[in-house]
Amino acid sequence: MRSFILISAAIVLAQASPILFQRDTCTALTSDDRLDCGNIASSQSSCVAAGCCWTPAYDGGAWCYYPSPSNTTRPTAPDRNTIATWLGSQYSYSVTRLLGALGPSGTVAGVVVAAQSSSNPDYWYHWARDGALSMDVIAKLYAKAVVAGDSTNANLYKSKLQAWITFEAGLASRTNPTVDITGNAADNVGEPKFNVDGSAFTGAWGRPQNDGPALRVRTIKRFLDAYVAATGDTAYATSLSSQIQKDLDYVVRNYANACISGTTCFDLWEEKSAQHWYTQIVQRRGLLAGKAYFSSWVSNPNLANSYQNVASALEPMMASHWNSTAGFINQMMDITGRKSPDVAILLGSIHSFDSDNYNAPTNDQVLRTVWRYARFFKGHWTINQNRSAYAPLVGRYMEDVYNGGDGVNNNGAGPWLLATAGMAEFYYVAATSLFQAGSASVTANNQEVYQYFGVSAAVGSAITGSDLVTLANNLFGEGDAYLQTLSFWMGSSQSMTEQFNPATGVRQGAPHLTWSYVSLITAKFARDTALTALSGTSTCNVAVSSRVDCGVVGTTQAQCQDKGCCWSPLASGTEGPWCFRAVTA
Repeated sequence: MRSFILISAAIVLAQASPILFQRDTCTALTSDDRLDCGNIASSQSSCVAAGCCWTPAYDGGAWCYYPSPSNTTRPTAPDRNTIATWLGSQYSYSVTRLLGALGPSGTVAGVVVAAQSSSNPDYWYHWARDGALSMDVIAKLYAKAVVAGDSTNANLYKSKLQAWITFEAGLASRTNPTVDITGNAADNVGEPKFNVDGSAFTGAWGRPQNDGPALRVRTIKRFLDAYVAATGDTAYATSLSSQIQKDLDYVVRNYANACISGTTCFDLWEEKSAQHWYTQIVQRRGLLAGKAYFSSWVSNPNLANSYQNVASALEPMMASHWNSTAGFINQMMDITGRKSPDVAILLGSIHSFDSDNYNAPTNDQVLRTVWRYARFFKGHWTINQNRSAYAPLVGRYMEDVYNGGDGVNNNGAGPWLLATAGMAEFYYVAATSLFQAGSASVTANNQEVYQYFGVSAAVGSAITGSDLVTLANNLFGEGDAYLQTLSFWMGSSQSMTEQFNPATGVRQGAPHLTWSYVSLITAKFARDTALTALSGTSTCNVAVSSRVDCGVVGTTQAQCQDKGCCWSPLASGTEGPWCFRAVTA
């Protein structure tokens, strides 16, 4: 997570001889079909001596691989009740652990510590990104508590959120190393990392990082939606306008940076300076949240329009990341040593999709990218190869070499708990969205994916009726399969670290990684929503004139969906409820 400009193994491998060697039994397997037979230190000679095939791959796939392909058959979906029982218990533990990361002893109010670890590795810091993602979950918990009439927890979550907002406002008024890089005092909001007393971290680091400001705005806006609906306190909402504007103005100034010359801009893994798909999609979501804010409680049409314009300008930038040759979205463009699919695409999609469904898990390019990303890991690592009939554990990207820095486990980079839980959330969201839409359009990008999930259909056609039910339920089952794998390797312990050891499966890296708990919690949220949608034959594909209101004025998307209702905003000037009841299909 905090590897900071590690030299990728792929760079080393790229210096190897370009001569291809294949045994008589070797076939030309694609990278996501290869069953890894070596490690990052494997050479052509050692690979061949082991009886394996050697073919360089420039998309992150294994160069040394077994003659037979990996098992890419869809895993059998586990029993739903078994998963629900494990998930319910793990969810409760994870919420407790998340709350324990908010302003713990030895820190100041508003801090979100990245992990309960101050050495090997030292994650006893406040990261802008991790903090915003963690507090977004607290905002969702607040909205749920309000809907449930649970004032005790609603007040607890509110106090935590307001302390974090105040803490972040204080950070934005202090000089830090990012200002030294950009020369603009207002750019201090791009600083990624702070000491737990709120002082600037002045050590060497990958800075600036341009996702934090947008993620903060998205989280603040989610909280304010629920808070104002519950209390009517618009004065508090309007009091945050300068803080929100400062974050979004940073995005406006920096979104188009080339990042390869001049001012750097590092990725969420803090390793590479480039234009990042993850950063761009969360920037877009933050800008649209800002547009909504400055169109409601604080009426500033010019500012709202400027944020909309930049959000629109980000869309062709993101579109340019599609690699039609490889068949997936590149997280970064033209970066040596990082060519494989990256979990950042999955995370960007689930962190940013909203009612407009922009690059949501159902988007054909996003869906294909995430599906292929997981296939790469199917044949990777001993622990996956030994459980080939099950959903794989997944990591950040194939070329990763960061092993968590705990000084104990030396088998290389391993699978990440937050990534594996993220796979479950991704498929739950896809199942819900497709089922509620009432149809699934088949394209050249998603046709093979839909076939994997049990539905064959021609490009240009639409999947509906019983085939759509099959597709949605199989997507849901895939989500459960990832949680089954996660629960297997976690065993009887509920502790969530950063990684599993790729050879033994023991936990490695930072203990009690806050983001791991966050990812588990949001997976449960998504699963609960999907279960509600799939429990009957209901659909949200309802004509506007037939919508039956399920909310009241001021109901937010989170509050609507927490009630098991459908959410679909209408165009300006169109009359009808945005939150409405599903109907029998």
